[in-house]
Amino acid sequence: MSRSPSGAGPGPRELRGAAAVARGLAYAAGIAGAGAGVLLYQQGETGFAIAVWVLTFGVGALLMIAAFLLDGLMVLLARVHRLEADVHVLVGRRGGPDPAGPVTDDPHPNRW
Repeated sequence: MSRSPSGAGPGPRELRGAAAVARGLAYAAGIAGAGAGVLLYQQGETGFAIAVWVLTFGVGALLMIAAFLLDGLMVLLARVHRLEADVHVLVGRRGGPDPAGPVTDDPHPNRW
């Protein structure tokens, strides 16, 4: 698995995979819901058919929103990785301390 340099959280590859899975589940839920709704409608269960259609539409919409958010998070994470790499290169050229390292002359130990 490709993890971020700090080791916390998924990398862009995992987020892309999760978005693809969410999108696939949304399409599968839509197809299954439409089929189940049609079968219920043909059997005269109009109320249940409408309930199934509404429920599967809601589930599919939530999964598509999740896929959209995962895609956006993937793009942001990729940009952060590039920025971190650029900062490390610039710090290495300057010859200064690593920004991820401990700060010894900071009067406030809690940096956040």
